[in-house]
Amino acid sequence: MVELTSWISVAVAVIAVLVAYVKWKQSYWWRRGVVQTQPRLLLGDLWDPLMRRRTAGDVIHSICRKHPKEPFIGIYKLITPTLVVKDPELISEVLTKNFSSFANNETLWPEGADKVLSDNPFGATFDRWKELRLRLSQAFSPSRVKIAFGDLATSADCLADFIAASKPGVTHDGELLCKRFTAHASARVLFGIESRSLEVGAEPGVFYEMGHSIFNGTFIENLRFISILFFPALLKVIGYNIVSDSTFDFFRKLIRDSVDYRHKEGVTRDDFVQHAAKTIMVDGKIAEDKLTKSTGQAINSYVETFETSGLTLGSVLLQLATNPREQDRLRTELREKLKRGQPLDHDTVMTLPFLDQVLTETMRLFPVADTIRRVCTKPTTLRSADGPSVDLDVGTPVYIPVEAVQKDPAYFSHPDEFWPDHFGPEEVESRPKNAYLGFGDGPRQCPGMKYGSLQVKVALVTLIQRFEVSPGDKQVLPLQRDPTAPFLNYKGGMWLKFRPLP
Repeated sequence: MVELTSWISVAVAVIAVLVAYVKWKQSYWWRRGVVQTQPRLLLGDLWDPLMRRRTAGDVIHSICRKHPKEPFIGIYKLITPTLVVKDPELISEVLTKNFSSFANNETLWPEGADKVLSDNPFGATFDRWKELRLRLSQAFSPSRVKIAFGDLATSADCLADFIAASKPGVTHDGELLCKRFTAHASARVLFGIESRSLEVGAEPGVFYEMGHSIFNGTFIENLRFISILFFPALLKVIGYNIVSDSTFDFFRKLIRDSVDYRHKEGVTRDDFVQHAAKTIMVDGKIAEDKLTKSTGQAINSYVETFETSGLTLGSVLLQLATNPREQDRLRTELREKLKRGQPLDHDTVMTLPFLDQVLTETMRLFPVADTIRRVCTKPTTLRSADGPSVDLDVGTPVYIPVEAVQKDPAYFSHPDEFWPDHFGPEEVESRPKNAYLGFGDGPRQCPGMKYGSLQVKVALVTLIQRFEVSPGDKQVLPLQRDPTAPFLNYKGGMWLKFRPLP
């Protein structure tokens, strides 16, 4: 009995020491004079996003609302201290002005850890990021984006024809529909291939399936992906190839066959395949190691054009469907600016002001990435103009709460409404630059920004001219983000109806 009592005493003492240690760790920001949350013991502030009960953006937004005057707030991932920076001037400091002190994203894929993401600039350390970003930026250079316009317009027409051929009054799965479009467009633009993604009466096709499978796996696969985003150190323990072998092999064979065909037939086309041919052909033969490298780059380019653009297009259509007044305003602009029966052209589409406001407002209200996650890469101090300052150590995670900043009533007159006039000239001039971060900012800004915007705009122009869009019968209203989705999606999905216009 005495021995059992001794063991219980030891256990109680150990637990007491562990609790004291956790409380000490979770007072890190308080000890540094920074306003912090009251985190749950051991679990911290971000347990709900990890368990997929709420999005990280929603949780951090709630925290920011409790401290509206603070330029930054201390939170905890379990017991790891993390700084949330919400003042636009300090956001500029992190993303642009003092970029070298925050050069890395929090989630880093070590070289060779993943066949695809190790060569994506998003997950690369600063030294490798420069090379990888240059490579990806070349794929989406202004000249190549302009060249891609014809293929995008063709794909948009195919999308409209696909919808027109469906039964009257049918409800479309908006995510599926829009990703069929981006799969079709990406196949044409990147690889010069006519896919069956928008063939009437056919299944979405292999290009859609390969793209969709990357970020839409099983519950366990999605949980692993989200866990790695929140706790990057898990990569060293569990490893994670986000792209399956079958998907990788599909793109590898696609590039091999395309390069081989063009080399033999003397075919040239300004696209990814042509660029790959220059790098993987050695003495008239395909070099296997270079082919593997090009395959990873091809998948990264495809992800940039397929996943996020498809989700954004569906999101914009859903906003217009639930806000018919703004849909009518956009249609009026298109009728005034575009000549009926004339083919679209790049410069006109990219200079339609209200179209741009509609896209930007959708990305404000429901950003694809609700939080930008950086890490401090060298000791630095953040100083607010009229308030506190904080010293940051190397390795400290620094979060930019995109959703919270973009719904701050200090910067937006109708923060929780779809209000495209937020991006009219008067309101834009009245607020700080970094109150909107739809594509990020600074050197790590999204490299596919121009292409992604053009792809979505071409589809919108084509569809809004030909159809009236309304919510489908299954649509859950009001719109809410789905916390189980790796990227932007809505609870219950996206459901849309299209009525042909005379």
